[in-house]
Amino acid sequence: PNQADYLFVESTYGDRIHPKEDVFAKLKSIITKTIQKGGSVVVPSFAVERTQTLMYLLWQLKEKKEIPDIPMIMDSPMGANVLSVFQNYKDWHKLPLKECFAMCNAFRIVTEYKDTWEIINSNTSKIIIAGSGMVTGGRVLTYLKYLIDKPETTLVLVGFQADGTRGRKLLEGEKEIRIYGKNFPVNADIENIEVLSSHADQTELIQWMSEIKKAPKKVFVVHGEPESAETFKEKITDTYGWNAIVPQLYDIVEL
Repeated sequence: PNQADYLFVESTYGDRIHPKEDVFAKLKSIITKTIQKGGSVVVPSFAVERTQTLMYLLWQLKEKKEIPDIPMIMDSPMGANVLSVFQNYKDWHKLPLKECFAMCNAFRIVTEYKDTWEIINSNTSKIIIAGSGMVTGGRVLTYLKYLIDKPETTLVLVGFQADGTRGRKLLEGEKEIRIYGKNFPVNADIENIEVLSSHADQTELIQWMSEIKKAPKKVFVVHGEPESAETFKEKITDTYGWNAIVPQLYDIVEL
């Protein structure tokens, strides 16, 4: 934006900088190591755009023969619906329609729950993308019931994991998680690819507001946990000298 009377800005990663990672190399390494152990890769993912980004990256790796030709599954009814949007509204995105269909054809796209059980019962190594992204619900929980206790399994987190979610607990090294009322030991490897998160880091957020010529009357720092929001508020003040606040629940501000 080049002007704003009042500015609302997120702060999910307001206290950190994303690591410089080669996402193709990281995925290739994770998949190769998992296959060598005879295991499967499970990727909890948000159904809208994150899932499709992952599908594209994995399809590219397979096309270039960077990873073995193992089954790749996308198990998300909503994710499947989004793919149909990609295919029917090609002018809304940059992915050529030919590539979109080729990417889809590289995956087994599951919508029926009975097919989930067939995949679970298969002992072959595979790559599974399933919702939800923070492991709070969805079909990924069904897969994890049967795979999280296996040392040969790798769980790959590919987005921000909010405080209190299963995803955050796994990221922080939790040794046991509760699924459908039962506790399961966590013996799987847990990997995190932070660069795949759609949220900007501190540097990108500061850059985003750099075109605003006149100081906003107030900047509201939202959508972030307390520490990251406070840190980013201070960063805005230090960088631009603007009046930034972190609003609290039920605050009322008169503009």
